[in-house]
Amino acid sequence: MSGGGAPLLTIEDLHVDFPTDDGPLHAVDGLSVDIHDNEVLGIVGESGSGKTVAALAILGLLPKRARIQGSVRWRGTELLGRPERDLEPLRGEEIAIVFQDALAALNPVMTVGRQIAEAIQVHHRIETAERARRVVALLDLVGIPDPTTRADQYPHEFSGGMRQRAMLAMALANDPALLIADEPTTALDVTLQAQVLDVLERIRDRTGTSILLITHDLGVVAGLAERVLVLYAGRAVEEAPVDELFAAPRHPYTLGLLASLPRLDRPPRQGPRFRIPGQPPSLVRRPAGCAFHPRCAFAALPTPCATERPDDVDVGPNHRAACHRVDALAGITPDDLAAERP
Repeated sequence: MSGGGAPLLTIEDLHVDFPTDDGPLHAVDGLSVDIHDNEVLGIVGESGSGKTVAALAILGLLPKRARIQGSVRWRGTELLGRPERDLEPLRGEEIAIVFQDALAALNPVMTVGRQIAEAIQVHHRIETAERARRVVALLDLVGIPDPTTRADQYPHEFSGGMRQRAMLAMALANDPALLIADEPTTALDVTLQAQVLDVLERIRDRTGTSILLITHDLGVVAGLAERVLVLYAGRAVEEAPVDELFAAPRHPYTLGLLASLPRLDRPPRQGPRFRIPGQPPSLVRRPAGCAFHPRCAFAALPTPCATERPDDVDVGPNHRAACHRVDALAGITPDDLAAERP
């Protein structure tokens, strides 16, 4: 929806289902989005909204039992259905991914530098000395102090934030055009979160790599992403430039996410912070109509919210929302929602 020229990555009407004893689990439901050169796209949603499944589908990393439909095109070339031998050169070379748990992703019996060097060697046959220089430069890029010494240390000798930054260095080893960062700040304290986000900003500014930033926290994308896609129950419910999404959200779920954020520019309130009522729906037995309507304070019942699936509505330049009440939500702010909490 933004950027000029042909997109790097085009996801069109992507559906991902998993068979279960109770019926198919609809993890991703008709996702469509483009990612352009030098762009940071944030994908936001609660756990189970389909964020990680969509990212794994891009790289063909889902289990064989997953049923995938739709289209995923990289520079115009279809990726879905391609054999493993065609996808292997793409992974790490053109599209890299940073997984949530850096400690689990790193090999505990190999030094960090050796693991980064191995990522380079898979795609580029270069001399050992040059590879070692490249490893140190990558660790320096992501803000690891004393990178020459740290390259010879093991993952358990790194702090949580340093391990996450080492994973970012490994992902950048081959100068990919797209970096997928899957919950890069999960389980980190506020200080370490800030460090990792600073590294991502540095990557964006210095390398020109496009970033797909997956998170459950809208606050994480506020200062980094240019566009935000909000997922709920596997479906995109709102997409907008980041400033417009924060200033004028037009879907009740987005309003709820924003209302639940802590605000340092407001006086402290008495009682608990706002929370969206209820729980995300079962992806096996999704509610009829709009999947969010059982939790929505603005739902028009009994129809159409409870019976008709809403279409995407354009509410501004590069801003769309999937809601029956999109016009009624014009002018409603997260503060309005938070003020009405019990």
